[in-house]
Amino acid sequence: HNLPQASLLAVHLQAGLSVLKTPQSYAETCSREDPLHLPVYQKLAEGLPYAKHVHSKLVCSVTREIMNDANPPMVLPNGYVYSAKAIERLLEAGDGSTITCP
Repeated sequence: HNLPQASLLAVHLQAGLSVLKTPQSYAETCSREDPLHLPVYQKLAEGLPYAKHVHSKLVCSVTREIMNDANPPMVLPNGYVYSAKAIERLLEAGDGSTITCP
């Protein structure tokens, strides 16, 4: 009988923790909702890389550029989100006053 050396429960927990692990998880100001604020989970996550970005990045589907303060996201009435540069480009491609979603 060949049993794995690592507990399957530990393997599954590590898989989940690897998605949640950030440098903020180890700070004193860590949210109590983060499981990694508990020492038992911190020990289990030792050796796992930081996989989660602390700040998300929105990329426009039209321009393929990151949306930020210089190129902010804009929401159309239909709920689609494009960058300000994309809105300008779509207006230029149309009649100048209406936008057709790509």
